Amino acid sequence: MNRFMFGFNAAILSAMLWPSLPPVSLLPIFVLSAAILFRREPLIAGGLLAVGWVTIYAQQLLTWEAPNPEQNLVVKGEIISLVSRNSDWINVDIRLLRSNSSEILSKNLRLSWNNAPKVEAGEIWELEIKAKPITSVLNQGGYNQQRSLLSRHIVARGSVKGGKRLTKGFSLRSEIISAVTPHLRPLEGGDLILALLLGDKSLIDSERWHSLRVTGAGHLVAISGLHLSVVGAWIFVMTTFLLSHCSPQPGRRNLLLAAILSALTCSIYAYLAGFALPTQRALVMLLLLLLLSMIKRFSSPWERLLTAMFLLLLLDPFSCLSAGFWLSFSALSIILLTITHSQGTISDMDDEPSNWVRFRKKLSLFWSIQWRLSLGLGLLQALFFGGMSAYGLVFNFLFVPWFSLLVIPLSILSLIVWGVGLVIGLDLSGVFSLVELGLAPVLHAFTIVEQLPAAWVPVSSQMIVALSFCFIGLFLLKNISKGSWRCATLVFILPLLLTIWGRLVPATEHEWRLHLLDVGQGLSVVIEKAGRAWIYDTGAAYGDSFSYAERVILPFLYARGITEVDYLVLSHGDNDHAGGAEKVISAFPGLKVITDLSQFSDIDCRPKALSWYGLDIEILAPAQMKGGNDGSCVVSVSDRYHRVLLPGDIEMRGEWTLMKQGIPLQSEVLVAPHHGSQTSSTQAFINRVSPQLVLFASGFNNRYGFPRQDVVNRYTLSGSEVLTSGTEGQISVIFKQEAREIKSYRSDLAPFWYNRLFRFGEMADPE
Repeated sequence: MNRFMFGFNAAILSAMLWPSLPPVSLLPIFVLSAAILFRREPLIAGGLLAVGWVTIYAQQLLTWEAPNPEQNLVVKGEIISLVSRNSDWINVDIRLLRSNSSEILSKNLRLSWNNAPKVEAGEIWELEIKAKPITSVLNQGGYNQQRSLLSRHIVARGSVKGGKRLTKGFSLRSEIISAVTPHLRPLEGGDLILALLLGDKSLIDSERWHSLRVTGAGHLVAISGLHLSVVGAWIFVMTTFLLSHCSPQPGRRNLLLAAILSALTCSIYAYLAGFALPTQRALVMLLLLLLLSMIKRFSSPWERLLTAMFLLLLLDPFSCLSAGFWLSFSALSIILLTITHSQGTISDMDDEPSNWVRFRKKLSLFWSIQWRLSLGLGLLQALFFGGMSAYGLVFNFLFVPWFSLLVIPLSILSLIVWGVGLVIGLDLSGVFSLVELGLAPVLHAFTIVEQLPAAWVPVSSQMIVALSFCFIGLFLLKNISKGSWRCATLVFILPLLLTIWGRLVPATEHEWRLHLLDVGQGLSVVIEKAGRAWIYDTGAAYGDSFSYAERVILPFLYARGITEVDYLVLSHGDNDHAGGAEKVISAFPGLKVITDLSQFSDIDCRPKALSWYGLDIEILAPAQMKGGNDGSCVVSVSDRYHRVLLPGDIEMRGEWTLMKQGIPLQSEVLVAPHHGSQTSSTQAFINRVSPQLVLFASGFNNRYGFPRQDVVNRYTLSGSEVLTSGTEGQISVIFKQEAREIKSYRSDLAPFWYNRLFRFGEMADPE
């Protein structure tokens, strides 16, 4: 094993857990130390060089001219891809064209564009944009957009105010997509065929994505190692067969020609797929394998894997921030581990006289790889996406070979036939019907699996960690022979037993939690106790495709292992408070809704008291139903030691009415009314509540400027500690009898450098 490359890889992968990046001023020290230690301590030298490389890479990538937030910015860039389309809006990624010769790395922007003209990949545009940082909402279980954008080299987002096409540009891939899409759109499996051929997923709708998720088949339409390996293997075998019959040679010429043609074909396929990150990784691995084979250099499969990872991280150390990186290399590791463990079985296959026995051994090896892949990648999938496919093992066992032997080769062949017909002036688009025929069993299986119970199983973060330790323990138990050490491995199973016990017998003592979720410029609070929860407001929803309830609240609950929600309080009808109500109600149909909104109400907001697992829930106002912000449902939550006040969006009049009723309002924790607007939080109200901790539900860099600075000053001058969800991410307050603990996502739950608050003007200093 190359210890230098191992140290380099390990150091860069560990960057996922760094709280900050080293300052650029230390770069010479890292490089000099690595040079001195290279011969004696290559492992340490590789690690030091990796730290220096990540430092300079981040400095080059994240340094960008900070725009004036009050002015629009004019940029020149190349359209990379159309990310999504929603009604009149499109989202596109552009690559900034370098304006400074000192810039080494290309930088990308993610832009939204209303009423956009037709744009295609490869075009050069001059765009007037309103730019904003990549800072996004961060919550437990939720999608980490910041990390995802950084892995794609996207350093800012923005909206397009106007644009001018400078050059039309030419992209063979775009031309093929434009020409073939009308022929594939009418086909039932046309969306999958387009994704398989050209890596274009624009035809895949939300229902199809759901089918791919519950069957664990998403990797079958994401062009990566499987697809390139299949194409490379088919070309290699066919070329070798033809050359051995048409031009037999005693030397290695035919093998070299077959390898070169295979590499060239895979490179063309990768280009047609758009050179996405998983495709790049797979291509590097495949080309490295072919290169080592051609130069007759011996290397073990593990060394090839190590070398491929080294090359990828050297080219782009930020690639380890993407889920695809971990899924790809974990899959390769599982395959290599299984093959290495079965070397004796593989070597005995050729010695077996019976074809049936050889077939059974090959089938057994295939099954061993499949169930290990399904379990291992299932855990990773649960870690990144919050759930597992219950039937993925069976589905992949049946359809991975089906795709490899039939669907992928047939798709490539159909594209070639169609392309030849296009060149000679014939419409041969009917050939794609053959591919759809090959996809028919897959589409039928989608329908069957979706109707089965528990097709998609949400998994809590605690359970994922426990299962990971359990599998490590079982692996060690199987491979360790010494009795005392075998007993010690049982410790790895203990977290799973404790987790299961905690789910069966949840604690019902004094500890409870308040979670202020980061839902942008909106409000959602989750009160958690004894493994159950109730929710105050749901954040906003926009159109049919986006809801903070679906993107934040439900993943958060699943990550926390909460499967029962008893109450949902909708303070009033504004979208930023009640936009996700339908999503939450459909996910937990047994909950009761407390609101004055007639279409949802089970319990109205007239003053009343409820008891919930030892907590007192008091609805304080309004005394009569009224519209607007002052009609917000005001709720108090308390036990013997702590009290929390949730006033919704009440303004000055609502605060005055509340105080006039003579209700005791003093509370330890206050979620500030109306997001910190100047129309709320009067000094008299602050004095009456006298909060020790004030939480503002305000989105980062929101257009309203909430929370207003003078409002924040009123609270701080009154002795309150102040936190804002837009800058802290999710804020969790843990109440333990007379103690109180505060944890925020960016500072405590996931305090990693890529989760920090990115602002314009700070990008030049990534450490």
